[in-house]
Amino acid sequence: MLKLNVLLTAVFAMLLTGCMSAPHAVTTEATSSPHTEFMLTFDDGPLPDMTERVLDMLATLKVDDGTAVKAGFFLVADAPDTFWRRRQSFAAYELWTKKGSMAKYPELVRRIYQEGHVIGNHTTHHAWFRWPWKNSPDAITAEFTDWQTIARSILPETPTRLFRPPYFVLTKNVRAVAADLGYQIVMGEAAGDATPFMTVEMIKKHTEALLTEWDEPYPCVLVFHEMRPATNEHLTEIVTNLQQKGFTLVHFDPARLGAAN
Repeated sequence: MLKLNVLLTAVFAMLLTGCMSAPHAVTTEATSSPHTEFMLTFDDGPLPDMTERVLDMLATLKVDDGTAVKAGFFLVADAPDTFWRRRQSFAAYELWTKKGSMAKYPELVRRIYQEGHVIGNHTTHHAWFRWPWKNSPDAITAEFTDWQTIARSILPETPTRLFRPPYFVLTKNVRAVAADLGYQIVMGEAAGDATPFMTVEMIKKHTEALLTEWDEPYPCVLVFHEMRPATNEHLTEIVTNLQQKGFTLVHFDPARLGAAN
C-alpha cells in the first residue's frame, strides 16, 4: 500500500508540473482552420536508435511545398548517467531517467544539423531549476555555457541561441541569464507523449484539441520527446492525423515564434 501511495503521489506531481503537464481538455471533434499551423520540436535527445527513428520519420513528413519538414531539436549536452547524479539534476518526480548526450553521441548531433534541423539548448544536465542549487545565477550560467562548449566541439558553426528550459521551468534567474547570454526562450505545447498512461490515440486527440483551440497569430509549437515510444514509433501517424484534420505543418522557424510566457 505504501508503494502504491508513493507512485500515485509521483504521478499526481507530474500532472501538475513542467513538460509532463496534464493535457488540455480534449474535444470530440476538431473544427480546424486551414490557417492553423504547427511546428515540431523534440526534447531530451540525442539518443541512439530513438533519435535516428525520429529523423527517418521527419524525412517522410512534408510541408505544403513538398519539402521534408525541418524540426527543432532541444538537446541535452551530457545528461548524468548515475542514480545520485540524476537525482541532483532531474526533477524530484522524474520517472523517465533516460536522457540524451551530445558529448556521448556527437554523430547524431551532426546528422540532425546536416539534415537541416534547428538545434537548441536544453541545458547540460537536464537541470530542474526548482532545485535551489540549480537556480543560482552561477549554476544556471554553467548549464548554458557548458552546453555551448560541447556544441562548438561537435558542430562546424555555433548553433542559433535558442533555449528551452527542462520541464518548462522558467525562474526569474533563468530568464535573466538567458537574456544576458543572448538566448531566445522557446516554450511550446506538450504533445502528451511524456504524460503517464497516454496512448497514441489519446495523443492524437490531445494534439487535435490543442490546434483546434489555438488562436495565436503564430504557429503552435508542439513538444515531443525522442525517448518516448509513442513518438519514436508513431510520430508519422500522429502528424499525418493532424494534417488530415486540416492543420498545416510548417518548418520550425525561430523568427515565427511567439514570446515566451
